[in-house]
Amino acid sequence: MTVSTLLKKPELVAPGGSFEKAKIALFYGADAVYVGSPRFGLRKSADNLTFNQLQTLIEFAHGKNKKIYVAMNSFLHATETSELPEYLAQLDALHPDALIISDAGILQLAKAHTKIPLHLSTQASLSNAWAAHYWKQLGVKRVVVARELSIAECKTVQQEGAIEVETFIHGAMCVSYSGKCVISNYTSGRDSNRGGCIQSCRHNFRLSDPQTREFEEEAYVMNAKDLMGLRLIPETIQAGLDALKIEGRMKSNLYAATTASIYRSALDEAFTALSSGKTVDLSRHEAALQKLSNRGYSSGNLAETAGKNSISRTWNGYQESVKYIGTVKAVNGNNAIIHTKNPIQIGDTLTVLSPKGETSLTVSSLKSLGGENITEAPSNRLVQLTGQWPLSPLSILTKTP
Repeated sequence: MTVSTLLKKPELVAPGGSFEKAKIALFYGADAVYVGSPRFGLRKSADNLTFNQLQTLIEFAHGKNKKIYVAMNSFLHATETSELPEYLAQLDALHPDALIISDAGILQLAKAHTKIPLHLSTQASLSNAWAAHYWKQLGVKRVVVARELSIAECKTVQQEGAIEVETFIHGAMCVSYSGKCVISNYTSGRDSNRGGCIQSCRHNFRLSDPQTREFEEEAYVMNAKDLMGLRLIPETIQAGLDALKIEGRMKSNLYAATTASIYRSALDEAFTALSSGKTVDLSRHEAALQKLSNRGYSSGNLAETAGKNSISRTWNGYQESVKYIGTVKAVNGNNAIIHTKNPIQIGDTLTVLSPKGETSLTVSSLKSLGGENITEAPSNRLVQLTGQWPLSPLSILTKTP
């Protein structure tokens, strides 16, 4: 038996916070995308898809032999359960590839009213094989394990629980256990576990002695760094994990494209090397991830239990070395229509990101959508770049600040 027959490549699951962002993640290399359901998800502020958009996205993904997972991972109150049967029937008719669920009540109703495969959300805090057995008996096919688990522990859950295991490999981390936080509930009246989190943990806190009330320091005591498990991809392949997940439905198109592209390349490179018995160093891919807006990076709990080095106590803002300029919406002849995220002007040198790699261009001609020549365009505007190639739909434009 050869080494390659003993290995399998984990599925790469990326975030789709909007219809366009989901398409970008698939276009740039994700095997599957998770999106918010029109209701009952944990990202109320995301551009969650309508049923029509979801149907179109599922058809688009299936046409490329890729998958769409729908997140229904909030916790229901009794007054809402009566709405679920009809809602689930509507979802069932669209044939998504899985529902991501954390609430046992939603799970039971989903079993009764759909034939959609069921994945357990990380919000359920699954951390051992006995819990995996329990959820499997209830009909769960895959578990997205608690973020507190190491790769070795994920492997144990998968083997002893005899169930598919998915773990997070990149993205924002929550200081509370698997995201079960109630700080926003008490600081803003918004329920963190029903999509209302305002990330109060990211704030600077004034610390004082509980006995004397004397001031000790101000610090970002709960501001967790972002997760970057890129270098640990070989370990996830050797462990036989089923899927690796990127966090970030609220992040930009640039984030979706870059993370999907980098982790796609890293997974393919690591799998090819390991299949032939070679070692692989993925550190060269980190530079592209460092350019994205981030809070600093750590490996979370993937290799060992996260400690004080996983907290940005002296955080003074997001780190980034590129500015997201916009996304190519369409190409018509010599004109590329751009939706600007940040201002653009004649003379700017831009980097163009596409699934084929990066190239650069200098902006020599700008027009309004009506065809009027302009020298600059503000953010959140549709404009035309003329004679600027190679540009294709869903290309991402950036520049160095």
